This record gives sequence, structure tokens and C-alpha cells, in this order.
Amino acid sequence: MFWKVIFPLLAPMNATVAILTCLFAWNDFMLPLVILSDPDHATLPLVQYIFQSEFSTNYNLAFASYLLALIPMILVYIVAQKWIISEVTRGAVK
Repeated sequence: MFWKVIFPLLAPMNATVAILTCLFAWNDFMLPLVILSDPDHATLPLVQYIFQSEFSTNYNLAFASYLLALIPMILVYIVAQKWIISEVTRGAVK
């Protein structure tokens, strides 16, 4: 009963939780900054941090890296958005 009735109706909530969890993991900055000491194993936000210094910022490289880091999250959101919209409209028609 749960898997055939309730779980399909929870799909929008599951998609929302998946989006937020994915964004949290993708944008995590402090934990890798504290734990990782080898620059070869740096995450994407840590690599983007290199483009900013105390006295100057390389805006061309920084914004190019921000755009490239944004693309996978946009794709995740687009896929999950289709789940959310389809399930909300399916639950509205009774």
C-alpha cells in the first residue's frame, strides 16, 4: 500500500530534498577547507577561492569558473523540476 499509493505522492518532496542535498554538498566550502591539505584534492569551491586574494581578484577567470561550476547544478535542478511539476499535476487530477 505504501509503495503504490503514498510513495508516488511523495515524489515532489523527495525531489526537493534531493535538490537541497545536492546543492549543499556541491557548495560545501568550510569542511573541505579544514580537512583537505593537498591542493590536488581540492573541491570546486576551494579552487574558485584561489582566484581571490587580499589585494586583487582575477574576475575573468573567477566568473568563468563560477559559470562552469553552475552548469551541473542547473542540470540537476531541471531534471528534478520535471519530477516536481509532473507529480504536482498528477496529484491535482482526481
